[in-house]
Parts: sequence; C-alpha cells; structure tokens
Amino acid sequence: MLRHIVMKAVFVLLSLTSSEAMPPEESVQYAQPAYAKWGRLAMEEASKAYPDASIADYKYEGRTMLEGGQAEERFVLWLRRVSGEFGIRVSIKVESDTDRLVQVRIKELEPNN
Repeated sequence: MLRHIVMKAVFVLLSLTSSEAMPPEESVQYAQPAYAKWGRLAMEEASKAYPDASIADYKYEGRTMLEGGQAEERFVLWLRRVSGEFGIRVSIKVESDTDRLVQVRIKELEPNN
C-alpha cells in the first residue's frame, strides 16, 4: 500500500516537471542590450554613406557621458567593397534623459600599417 502511494507521488512530481509544464521556447523573450537601437542606426547610416559596401563586422565601443546631459554611443564597423576592406567609426550623440538623437558622425579609420 505504501509502495503504491509513493509511486503515485513520484508520478505526480514527474508530470509537474515535464516539458508540457515548461513554456514553449517561442514565448521566451531575450533582452536586447540598451545600445541595440543605436547599433541599428549606425548600420543604417553606414549603408547610406557607403552604398557600394557591405557590413562585414560590428563592434560596440561603449557609451561616454558628455556635458549638457548628452551621451555618445560609439561603434566600429568593418566594411567590405570590391576594392578591399576598411573600418569606420560611427559616433551617435543623444540626449541622456530623453534618448533623443542629436547627431551622427562617421569617420573612416586609418589602416594599420
């Protein structure tokens, strides 16, 4: 009798931990980094400035706080053309409080010799 009760308890516990009780993988949400929206903008602006190049790589360099309640998000993108590859730095200045775009600057990086 006791064995029968233990078996039922084990069965109930196992059924509670089955995959059906777990949320489906599609419903799991992954958090995006805070800079994701500015990274998308950096890639869009690079594509506009260099329409004959494709983006080969991307790196977030970080956020720097500036005077006057502004911040600068910096990205390095590695672009590829038929004639070769080169790097650019995209600096995006935003208002810290409102997250409003102030300015976008693009500068080609010097090749390492």
